Amino acid sequence: MRNLFCLLVVLLATLGAQAQTVQVAMPLEGEDIITEIFGKNKDALMKDYLRISPVETKGFQEALMDYETDKQPWQAERLALLRMYNEEFTSLDEKKLNSLTKQMMNNDLEYSHLQMRYFRRMNKLLGANRAAKFFQLDSYFEQSTKSYIQNNLPFIKELEAGRLVYFREKPITRR
Repeated sequence: MRNLFCLLVVLLATLGAQAQTVQVAMPLEGEDIITEIFGKNKDALMKDYLRISPVETKGFQEALMDYETDKQPWQAERLALLRMYNEEFTSLDEKKLNSLTKQMMNNDLEYSHLQMRYFRRMNKLLGANRAAKFFQLDSYFEQSTKSYIQNNLPFIKELEAGRLVYFREKPITRR
């Protein structure tokens, strides 16, 4: 339930919009964002945090590469949805917002399923404690990336503030 709530909060924050006509520049790569935020690439941060031993390095590298490869379509879809939102935010109506919101939720659900599959693998490789740390750190990276991107996107409420609202059959400006 907590994950669903967090997912909804992030989704709503991600789909935010401002009433402006300028397109917002979006970063292209999540890895670049991680490096910009943390000063190191994701692999180095993972190895440092999880204390991967030389004996575990090969197996961990393979599992990590498989995980990142399987995660690429999910990330590409999420980025495409964010780009779609970014390009169309001035003309989004209820139907488009409904569709984008559902697509983002489905995208996040697919990501959760991917994590569950790989948790089993990481658990066997690293043990429960470090597997949990791995996914905690991975989720932190994803949330940091989403927040970074969200900070560059317009926010829905601000878009709505400029629309006329009918209250008791009289048009008023929403504030």
